[in-house]
Amino acid sequence: MHIVILFINIGSYHAARLRAAYSVCQQKGWNFTAVQVTDNTLEHPWGNLEQEITFPLKTLLSKDYTSSNLEQAATVLPAFLNNLQPSIVVIPGWGFPVSRAALSWCKRHQVPAIVMSETKWDDEKRHWWKEKLKFWLCISKFDAALVGGKLHRDYLIKLGFPRDRIFFGYDAVDNDYFAQQAQAARLAPASARERQPQIPTKPYFIVVTRLLKRKNVYRLVEAFAAYRQQIGSEQAWDLVICGTGEEESAIRNLILEKQLHDCVHLTGFISYQAIGNWYGLANAFIHPALQEPWGLVLNEACAAGLPILCSHTVGAGYELVQDGKNGLLFDPDSIQDITHALLTIHKLNADERMKMGQLSQKNVDNFSPQIFADGLVNAINKTMKSNK
Repeated sequence: MHIVILFINIGSYHAARLRAAYSVCQQKGWNFTAVQVTDNTLEHPWGNLEQEITFPLKTLLSKDYTSSNLEQAATVLPAFLNNLQPSIVVIPGWGFPVSRAALSWCKRHQVPAIVMSETKWDDEKRHWWKEKLKFWLCISKFDAALVGGKLHRDYLIKLGFPRDRIFFGYDAVDNDYFAQQAQAARLAPASARERQPQIPTKPYFIVVTRLLKRKNVYRLVEAFAAYRQQIGSEQAWDLVICGTGEEESAIRNLILEKQLHDCVHLTGFISYQAIGNWYGLANAFIHPALQEPWGLVLNEACAAGLPILCSHTVGAGYELVQDGKNGLLFDPDSIQDITHALLTIHKLNADERMKMGQLSQKNVDNFSPQIFADGLVNAINKTMKSNK
C-alpha cells in the first residue's frame, strides 16, 4: 500500500496532520508520500517548517511558482503520479485544476481517490442544476470523503454522496502546540512581551485573519468603536488585528476616522512560531467573517484556551462554539450584534472567561491531528473494501 496525499502548499496546519497520518501508516506497514504543488507559501508565509516536516515530502513546482498558474501543476502531475505509483490518492477538494487532474489520473489507472473537503451549502449562492452537474461530472467519482464537520458532510449528502463513505477529521491543527505556547505566555507575560514587544499592555481582543472584504474586519472595527463608546475609553479593552491584505488601507483610514489609533493595533502578519504569545495574553478571540468554509484560526484560539466570539457563518463555529458556554455567536452583517458580543464578553469576570477557555480546549480536542489520521484510515479502509 502506498498512500499519496496532495496539498497545494504544506504549512504548519498540514504538517501536523501529516505527521499523525505518517505515524499511523508506518504502524500499518503502508508507504506514505505527501505531495505539495509548490513550496512557495503564497498568501500564507508559514515561517521555517524544517523541524515540522518529519514525513516524506515531494514538490511539484519550485519557488518561482505563483497561484496564477495552477494549470501548470495539472500538466506536470500525471507523470509525477506515474513515478510514485500510489495505491490511493487523497486530494484537496475538486475546484483546483491540479485536484481535477489527480482525480482524472486515478480514474484512468483505476486507483481509488479520497477527497478532502470543507465546502458547505451556504458558502455561496448555489443553483441546483450547477450543483447536480458538478456532482455528476466530478464529486461522484471520488471513492470516499474526509470532511471538516457536519455541515460539510451534509453538503455532500445533499448532492448525493453516500453517507457511509464520508468521514470526519479534515480540519485540525496541532492543539498541544497552541495550548503550550499560550500557557507559557500566561505564566510569564513579561517574557512574552520581550519576545513580542508589540503586544499591548492593556487587555485586548484578538483577530487573526487576512484583511479581505469577506473577513469583515472593517465592520468589526465599527462595532469596536461602538463598544468603546458604551463601555468607556478607560475601561475598554484594546483590539489587536493580526494579518495583512487588500482591505488594510481602508481599515487604517477607519481607525483614524474613529480616533482609535491608540487602541486598535494592526500588527501585520504574525508567524506561526510567535502567535502563541499573542493568544496567551489575549482576553478573547474574534472571527467576524461574512463567509468562511471552516476557519482554522478558531481551532488555534480554542486550543489556546480563549473565549470565542464568532460569526454564525464560520464553519468551525458550528463545531467549536457553544453559544453562551465557551463563547458567543453573532450575525456578521449587524454592527449592533457584534457590539453586543463584545460588551457581553467584557462584562464577564476573569474566572468566567477562564472557564469558557477551558471548554474551548475541550471542544477542540475532537479536532486533533490524530482525529485526522483516524478519519483518513477509516476512509482508506472503506475504499479498500469497496474496491475488492
